[in-house]
Amino acid sequence: MTEQEVMKGLDALTVMTYNRTDKSSLSFAEKRDILYSMYCFRCVFDDSELKRASNILIKYGVSFVFADKPDGDGVTEITDGDKKAYKFDVYSPAFEAAVRNKIITGEKAKLPQKLTMFELPLKVVSLDDADDDLKALWYIYFPYVILMGAPIEHDLYEQLKQKLCNPGVFHKVLGSRYSENMFVTREEMSGEHPLVCDWYGEFIDWKNQKTEKGVSRGVAFLQRRLALGDYDYVMRESERMLDCFPDDEELMLLNIAARMSKCASVDFETRVKLLSENFSLINDIITSGNVKKYNYFLYYRGLTRLGMQDMDNARADFMSCLKIDDKFEPAIMMLKGMEKAQQTDCSDSCSNCDKACDKKPSRG
Repeated sequence: MTEQEVMKGLDALTVMTYNRTDKSSLSFAEKRDILYSMYCFRCVFDDSELKRASNILIKYGVSFVFADKPDGDGVTEITDGDKKAYKFDVYSPAFEAAVRNKIITGEKAKLPQKLTMFELPLKVVSLDDADDDLKALWYIYFPYVILMGAPIEHDLYEQLKQKLCNPGVFHKVLGSRYSENMFVTREEMSGEHPLVCDWYGEFIDWKNQKTEKGVSRGVAFLQRRLALGDYDYVMRESERMLDCFPDDEELMLLNIAARMSKCASVDFETRVKLLSENFSLINDIITSGNVKKYNYFLYYRGLTRLGMQDMDNARADFMSCLKIDDKFEPAIMMLKGMEKAQQTDCSDSCSNCDKACDKKPSRG
C-alpha cells in the first residue's frame, strides 16, 4: 500500500469512529472526550484533518467554525470550493479567548479529557454500536499506536485483544482494502516490535489455517476475489503471498488465472506482456519437477498459447491433459470450443477450401 492509501484508511477509521461515537448512548461529555482524542490521534499523521471541518466535531464543541476570523492564535482558514471560513479547536488560544469573552458557553466551554492511546481504541470498540467493520479498522491500525512510542498499558492491551481477536473481526480484516500492508507470515515480522508481532500474529495464524477444502483462508479469499473479477488485486496479493509460500500451487494457479483473465480487458501491448509472463512462469513451474497439479498448469499453458494464436500447440497441451486424465473437463471443453470455432470460421466457399469437412459436396 502507498502512503496515500494508508492515510485513506486512517481517514476511514476516523470518520467511522466519529459516527459511531455520535450515535452511541454515552453522555455528551463522554462522547466529547472520545471525539477530541480521536481528532488528536488523526492529526499526528498529517494536517489534513486540521484543515477540515467535521460537523460532528462542531456539534460536540471539539472544533468551532466562524465566517469571520476570530481573535487569538490557533485559527485555521478552511475552504470548501469558493466558500471560506475560519476554524479553531478546543485548547487553542482562540478557544480560550472565546470562552473568556462568553462567545462559547455551557458544556462546550469546558475542556475535554484526552484519553491515552490505549484507552481511546478500547472505549471505541466497546461502544454499544461498534460493529466488526469498525473493529477491523482498529485492529489494522492499532499497531501504529505502539510504533508511535505511546506508553504501553498492558492490561488495556489484553482487553483490546479480547475485543478484536476473533473470527468475526478477522473476516472483515481479510476483506478490507486497508489490510494489504499487513504481514503474511510471522517470519516476516522478524525485528519488529514484540507487541506488533503478538498483535498481528493472531490474524496471520487464523488467515493461514487450512479450510475444509484444504486451502488456507487467505487462498480461499483470493479465489472468491478472482470469481468477482478483481484480477489486479489477485495478481498483486498472490505475488506477495508467493514470496512467503513459493511452493503453494494454489497460489501459483490463482496468479496465472488472474493474469489470463485480465487479458480480455487490456490493450494489445499489455495483453502480449501478460501472456508472455504467464508462458514463462508456467514453463518454469512445469520444468521444475514434482508438480502436483501438473494438468492444471498444462491447461493454462494451452490457454496462454490460445491467447497467442498458437492454435496447434494449444490443442497439443489440451490433448496432453486428456492423456493424463481423459475426464479432465476444462481441457475437454476447450477442445470442443476450438472445434466449434473452426467450423464457424468456414466461409462455405468450398471451391477455394482444401479442408476436409462434411460441408464439402461429394464429387461423383
